[in-house]
Amino acid sequence: MPPKHDLAVGDLVTCTCHGGVAVVVQLYDDRPGEDYPKMNMARIWWVKKPNSTISQDWMHTIARLQKFNPTL
Repeated sequence: MPPKHDLAVGDLVTCTCHGGVAVVVQLYDDRPGEDYPKMNMARIWWVKKPNSTISQDWMHTIARLQKFNPTL
């Protein structure tokens, strides 16, 4: 089940496991009109990849994503 969150498509995010900076491309958390089961997953595109072994296009758990704060 997806957690409660305030993420939206287009948000810049980072995560607690990889670091880096990504943009949210799609959320799989039970959006109206979507034809897939609700789940704790988001499709992201790494703007600044955490390392060279990670693909630019990535599936990630929503629970580990947080909005990117450039001031931290």
